[in-house]
Amino acid sequence: MAEHIITLALSGDKVDITTSTPLVVALRDLLYEGDWELLKEDMEAKKNIMKEVQTCEKLEGIVHLDETVYEPLIFPEFQKWLEEEEISVKDFKNVSLKGLYDLALEYADRNLYDVSHDIIKFMLDIDSNYAPAYELKGTLLVEQGRVEEGIKYLDKAVEIDPWLVQAYASLGEAYYNLGDYEKAVHYWERELEYAPDDKLTYFVLAETYQEMNRKDLAIRTLERLLKRDQKNIPALYQLSELYRTLGEERKAKEMEERIMKAKPTYPTEIEPWAKVMLRHGKYEKVAEELEKIVESSPLNTLARLLLVVPYVKMGKVDKAREILEDLEQTNVWYYYGKKEIFDELLTEEEKAACGIS
Repeated sequence: MAEHIITLALSGDKVDITTSTPLVVALRDLLYEGDWELLKEDMEAKKNIMKEVQTCEKLEGIVHLDETVYEPLIFPEFQKWLEEEEISVKDFKNVSLKGLYDLALEYADRNLYDVSHDIIKFMLDIDSNYAPAYELKGTLLVEQGRVEEGIKYLDKAVEIDPWLVQAYASLGEAYYNLGDYEKAVHYWERELEYAPDDKLTYFVLAETYQEMNRKDLAIRTLERLLKRDQKNIPALYQLSELYRTLGEERKAKEMEERIMKAKPTYPTEIEPWAKVMLRHGKYEKVAEELEKIVESSPLNTLARLLLVVPYVKMGKVDKAREILEDLEQTNVWYYYGKKEIFDELLTEEEKAACGIS
């Protein structure tokens, strides 16, 4: 049961702070989205809880009570406290489960899957038709390699809520992991029906279609993305590469021309933009843009590595060597993983001049 910690004097009134006080704030945040009135409606018969609520409301007249009061929240201890206070799932009539969902996700992000699954079970004990709980359960099982078991939960999620986009995404991943590309693309296509602006899914789909030897469908998928985002550099780049493998050089060059008119905004756009610009001899322009990126983000390894090419082409071999020597010591695996960039864009003599073996 609750233990007394301290008594505070507030404007002539005395307030007892106990070990339950922060947990009542956690209860409010996790299950009632910060709403004391809804909590009081459910906990009306719980005298200890109602007393703690009165304490918290008095405290909030002076300080703001938020997650800093109870974090880090250890869910097993929170659940044990609920049992000690004789609060059962039947008492939760006006709750929202979003807070518990986020908490389960936090535990999963820290690879504490057992606790995450316990939270999901708690959610489903409260509401057996809460589709996001089935989605999260299925997604975590897929991540843990328990793919077929995960699919059952994901199927249940979309059965309850056909609009639950994340469940389609996870079903696509699950079937992809099983090697069933037909079903994988089916679910990813369903995902795009409900969330047509989810750009990552277009790329996943295009890659899977290529693995199915359906470059035509890969092209069609990326073209659909470009209708929604005309200046998407990675999509333009992938299309140019696909067109080139199919011998459609005119279309490949058209995509490259569109890239050259664009400007990289996001990290994923830097490499494809730079490659195309460098292929067309735009060394000074690339160096200028990459230098700006490195200046604002000195730890941007990709931008620094790409700078080697324009520096060599512009005769700034010493600068190129300096970058490479640093990368070989600090990011050797990244350096070797991107070595194909130098093989494509530099001659053997140029590579030798800056120390690339």
